[in-house]
Amino acid sequence: MKEIIKIEQLNKTYDTGAVQVHALKDISLSIHEGEYVAIMGQSGSGKSTLMNILGCMDRQFSGTYELDGISIAQQSENQLSAIRNQKIGFVFQAFQLIPRTSALKNVEIPMIYAGMKADARKEKATALLEKVGLGQRIHHMPNELSG
Repeated sequence: MKEIIKIEQLNKTYDTGAVQVHALKDISLSIHEGEYVAIMGQSGSGKSTLMNILGCMDRQFSGTYELDGISIAQQSENQLSAIRNQKIGFVFQAFQLIPRTSALKNVEIPMIYAGMKADARKEKATALLEKVGLGQRIHHMPNELSG
């Protein structure tokens, strides 16, 4: 299987001014196409720091991170933004819907940032809502979707 993520000897240190905090130390990880990975650990163990690096929202202090064969450390901020839009998707632990916006419009929001045209957005968002059993409720507000 194709290797999607490759991390070797990854380190992340935060300098607070008075002290350096080692958030990640010598992390190595390989994820292949089709694999599911859960990151678990106690509070303060570096899970969020690792996810921020994997999501190209932060950079490692040292070590290597390759996403789809691309060295992330070598990328500019604009290139990282394009990578986030085209290659990365997160499933957040807690997700907030916009309360005064329909289910359809809530699902369309990330597609707007990805630059999709309105017709394609509506078609894809409708298909996704139908797939999860909400096809009849696309115009309902989030508080009307409970249960």
